[in-house]
Amino acid sequence: MPKPVLWIAGTVLALLLLGFGGRLYATRVMSQRALTPKALGSATPATVAIPFVRISVQSGDRMLIGWWVRARGDAGKPAPALLFLHGNASTISDYVTLQRFFYRQGVSTMVFDYTGFGGSGGTASLSNAVQDAGRVARAFFDSAGVARKVAMGSALGATVLLQAIDSVQPQVNGIVIEGVDASVKESAVRSGRLPRFIAPLVADIGNNVTAAARVRVPTLAIQSREDSRTPFDNAMRVVAAIPSKTSLVKHWRKGHAALLASSKVCDWQPVLAFVKSGVLPAAKVDSTDVCAVAKAAADSAKAAAAVAAARANAQTRATPRKANTKSGKSAKAPAKAPAKKP
Repeated sequence: MPKPVLWIAGTVLALLLLGFGGRLYATRVMSQRALTPKALGSATPATVAIPFVRISVQSGDRMLIGWWVRARGDAGKPAPALLFLHGNASTISDYVTLQRFFYRQGVSTMVFDYTGFGGSGGTASLSNAVQDAGRVARAFFDSAGVARKVAMGSALGATVLLQAIDSVQPQVNGIVIEGVDASVKESAVRSGRLPRFIAPLVADIGNNVTAAARVRVPTLAIQSREDSRTPFDNAMRVVAAIPSKTSLVKHWRKGHAALLASSKVCDWQPVLAFVKSGVLPAAKVDSTDVCAVAKAAADSAKAAAAVAAARANAQTRATPRKANTKSGKSAKAPAKAPAKKP
């Protein structure tokens, strides 16, 4: 073979290998940088005066740390249980008030830190977190027993949940995804963590639309109508790909993962109804502001009570007063003095 041809072939092969190697390297870096670990804080469920058990789950060669808060059952039935997968740059110590909220609503909760987060060992990466979710889901299933079981992921947790759906869904009766991105790569480009011109070289390590097509359990999606980080259409694309029964709540609280900062029952009503009894909103996309509806009903009841009180007062004023009585007998008119005789 002529030397020029060999040179051209060698150059093309080198470029291909360089491109392939560069793609693998860029994808690996993205997998690691997609997660931002955080050290475990000092707060525990005991800080907010609720009972808990510290759990340890083996995931590969890493040991994961979590907390299991059991709520009281009702009428001899165990409380429904929620496995919560938290967001990025946070740990289980950031969610003790959330666990207290669910405890007061009669819902047990298990939370855990992914590999490299909080007190869990190892190096943080999306692939490790996905493996972690499957291992913890199995431990959750075994520990919760016959109780109704739901897994919920928020932001990064929603991505981890969907990427691990094959190993998680056999252990639960349904899932909740809150603040979900359509894909990890899109999110990285949108936030500026991945330059747009490099994006074509990087594999999408977490395409949630593709993963959603494998969901076989009922699904509730929650997405703020005003989320600067995750556009509402991301949640719509994910939900549209899910073949099982779904509903997407266009939530009224503003901000990324804003629901998690609330302790108002009305804000959590769609989640509580689904976790406790599997009830989904009737609409495929539900924009009902439950808190506004509750306030309007309370205001209407208050106004009706005020009108009724006003009518009662008016009737009281219009009723004639009876003559004074003593011992139940009518008072007698004073007797006239006898006329004097002439």
